[in-house]
Amino acid sequence: MAPAHTAWRRPILQRKGADLTVGALVTTRGGNSGWLSELGDSRATCFDKRAYALEAVAIQPEATFRTPSLRLPWHRNPVPFAPTRTHGPVPPRFHFPLSMIMQPLTHLTIPAACGSFSIIHRRAVGGLCLGAAVLAACPSLRAAPAVTQGHGAADAAFNLAPVPPPAINDAASKATFSLIDGTRDSGSGELAVLADGKVPANEDSPRENFFFATNTDGGRIGVDLGAILSIKSVATYSWHGGGRGPQVYTLFAADGKAENFNAAPKRGTEPTSCGWQRLADVDTRPHDGKLGGQYAAEVSNKDGAPLGEFRHLLLDVVRVSANDPFGNTFFSELDVIDAKAPAVERLKPTLRIVNTHVSADGRLSYSIDSSKAPALTEWSGKELLPVIQEWYPKIVALLPSEGFHAAEQVNFEFRTDMGGVPAYTGGNKISLNTPWIAGELKREAKGCVIHEMVHVVQGYGKGPRNAKPAFAPGWVTEGLADYIRWYLYEPQSKGAVIRDARQAKYDASYRVTANFFDWVVTTQDKDMLRKLNAAAREARYNDELWKTWTGKTLAQLGEEWKKAIADGRR
Repeated sequence: MAPAHTAWRRPILQRKGADLTVGALVTTRGGNSGWLSELGDSRATCFDKRAYALEAVAIQPEATFRTPSLRLPWHRNPVPFAPTRTHGPVPPRFHFPLSMIMQPLTHLTIPAACGSFSIIHRRAVGGLCLGAAVLAACPSLRAAPAVTQGHGAADAAFNLAPVPPPAINDAASKATFSLIDGTRDSGSGELAVLADGKVPANEDSPRENFFFATNTDGGRIGVDLGAILSIKSVATYSWHGGGRGPQVYTLFAADGKAENFNAAPKRGTEPTSCGWQRLADVDTRPHDGKLGGQYAAEVSNKDGAPLGEFRHLLLDVVRVSANDPFGNTFFSELDVIDAKAPAVERLKPTLRIVNTHVSADGRLSYSIDSSKAPALTEWSGKELLPVIQEWYPKIVALLPSEGFHAAEQVNFEFRTDMGGVPAYTGGNKISLNTPWIAGELKREAKGCVIHEMVHVVQGYGKGPRNAKPAFAPGWVTEGLADYIRWYLYEPQSKGAVIRDARQAKYDASYRVTANFFDWVVTTQDKDMLRKLNAAAREARYNDELWKTWTGKTLAQLGEEWKKAIADGRR
């Protein structure tokens, strides 16, 4: 009598010539644990590879056909199944131990004369008539959860359907987080930001996210829920404008009851060997396109059933890209939903207020995001926008250099997380401090924007460079921006006047250096602004240039300028 056997699931077969190809059957990262799934089915089953084998069975006893084989990525030639001796007139059977599969297996080629394919317990291999164990019926196995993903642009406000928005009062809000392995980046927020019910206000808000240190390959994060809960789902959210947006981690869970339970297994210790259960592998990296934006991943059962009864969670996090030392994910929030608790409250999306304006010739465009400052929307459109439209092209014309093209799109965003910093610029984006701007509408608000637009145009270090670049010091960069603001945009304000010559230092930066630059332009070299900007942009600045331009050293110019201030000529 032949050993009984039943297929694990109805396999999905694709005809390829005279053969059949079964897709996406076995995936594994090595070791003794593996995962089984069908092509096009996100569900999977976890199993001990040592206990099972693939079995191919002929259509009829007298059938003769070539041995079935596996096409393994790490072998040049197909690896054949081993024929199994059976008793009586039964169809020939062929087996392949799953323990030999150490890397993801995506296709299995079965000859056309093969009538069935299944996965059986290895005790049934060899005709010992012990009976095959149906994989799905094995008590040590469970249907693996599904990983649902969501991805959106920077303005998605964490509406990343089909994943729901982050929760405010979920089970994780009362949990204890611990860093089991790895190093927190010095610029990262504490682990507590993962359960504060808040999301970052900006795509580059280090303190509002948790991320591992630069040049490290992630680490392990532990979550103690305080009691065993019936967990319905686990969701993680992240946001970054570049490569730190996607998430790559393995999720484990445990009730903590196992005799050998280790609540804090370090890297090198397989969690499943010390009381943990592997729930899912999460990888939200896009197949193509840019990595930036908002990401969400939710681990749950498709039928809505709880994932299980657990107290502990473990995230084994890896870097998004092995080639990027800054590739550790900016994790913004982690939610754990208790299946037996009342419905959670979720974050409500922020109303996005973004107005975009294009120049008459269609060459330049400006966007103003006042979502965090709705009260300033009208002021931005009626008073700030005309200044932007008039002065950005002027600044571009004032600061030319060979082969350089200034940004044609400039983005302005009002923010509420900038502390005491009035504004700052990164690339072609200007961030404006909402409370500060609101308090300076009649005084310095517009001038501050002029200063930041100069930084957009400067682009220092982005022009053609020498083989040995020499970057301009910060006092040059800030002094030029304040020179254009105080002496060209609003000279009537006299905001850069210096009354005490003893405090005058040409490299004091900002408005003091702006005063020095104006003195040089009006008394020494009227073309100094253009020359200095080009040298800084092309990374060829050095103090000797001042003597080339004016015939005097920088120190000599500084002394003459101070004397002019003392004499009341400044």
